Amino acid sequence: MQNKRLNMIIKASVKSRKFTSFLFCLFVILSTVLILITVGIINPLWHNIDTKLNNHILNREIIASFSGDLSREIIKAGVEDIKNTPNVETVYRIPGKLIVSEESGALSNQYNLSYLHRGFTPEIVSGRCFTENETGVALVPNLIKDYNESEGKINTINGEDLVGKILEFKDEVAVVHKLKIVGSYDTTDPIFSKDEILIPRTELLMYNDVVLSSSENSMPTISNDKSYIVVIDSPSNVDTAINSLEDVTTVYRQETGIDTASYNMAFNIILGVTVFFIFLAVFGFYMFLKNNVNAHTQELALYRAIGYKSQNIYYIILIEHLLLGIVSVAVGIAITCLINTLFINPYLYQLVGNTFMKITVNITVIDVISIVCGYTLVMLIVCVSAVRRSEKVDLTILLREV
Repeated sequence: MQNKRLNMIIKASVKSRKFTSFLFCLFVILSTVLILITVGIINPLWHNIDTKLNNHILNREIIASFSGDLSREIIKAGVEDIKNTPNVETVYRIPGKLIVSEESGALSNQYNLSYLHRGFTPEIVSGRCFTENETGVALVPNLIKDYNESEGKINTINGEDLVGKILEFKDEVAVVHKLKIVGSYDTTDPIFSKDEILIPRTELLMYNDVVLSSSENSMPTISNDKSYIVVIDSPSNVDTAINSLEDVTTVYRQETGIDTASYNMAFNIILGVTVFFIFLAVFGFYMFLKNNVNAHTQELALYRAIGYKSQNIYYIILIEHLLLGIVSVAVGIAITCLINTLFINPYLYQLVGNTFMKITVNITVIDVISIVCGYTLVMLIVCVSAVRRSEKVDLTILLREV
């Protein structure tokens, strides 16, 4: 019965201060929208920088090169020394890229037969990726700019249209390789040059041997030197590994084309601004809520004068602002979803949608829980503080303010 009476008081309190309640709800809605948008951008941006930039496979690779004049035993011993070097995860032979032309008529331009780096998984747009133990399979770019010399124009070919077909690629020594296209891959990652037909590495090494053995009287585009990719456990250990391997053979860091320093600096600036903004939003919410609760001074005097205890007063203040806050947060979430769909994501797609840094802003369950928990925590602190402060004030002083 008492809770029913308290609920009637809460309802009357909200109705009596419609404008103040409106301002409170508006502030909570705006804070929720702005925080969700900024956090929604920061999270995928950080994921991209951490996984696609800082820990990109190219930033963990170095090249170890052996002259083709060296004996197989010497090269094998050198590779073993590399494998036993601290921080080295794996070592594998690099096949040379072969320039090929497509003979069945599906493609007109020349392309490079290439391979996949170990530890790197391409983004498959259609079809599937192959495994290293497969043969006669290939991946094509998801979007191919195919130059037709006879027509003098560039034709745009969707890689998905080639999936399932068997194409015939002729290399520089006129050997034809029939390859079944099992999938198309996204070329936005800087590891690709956008004109590569990807095949299993072991099969490409076999093609290399055929080209080298068949071109004794000509100059092949690939070298008989033996180069290996050395994968290091962390980008921070690459320089240390290079220093350790310089006594074994020629080693160097390959050009990645990824400006990690600029991206990290930009992210740190954005993160700092975001943290400061969230702090201001939380502090502003705290002050707004505190001032709103302090406006209950005369009501607190009346409640205590007619016999309500501190827990009753706490219940009134808490439930009133809890209901307003939950409704406001829910509205803020709905508005954020609408803004993300209509404005934020289309803009981000135009900005970075065709790059490997593409991001999409979404509201996650963790984001919602964090907003609700943060709001509830601040509200509990303010309400407890208000009730305790009222307990220390003499009742006769409170009654004079009524």
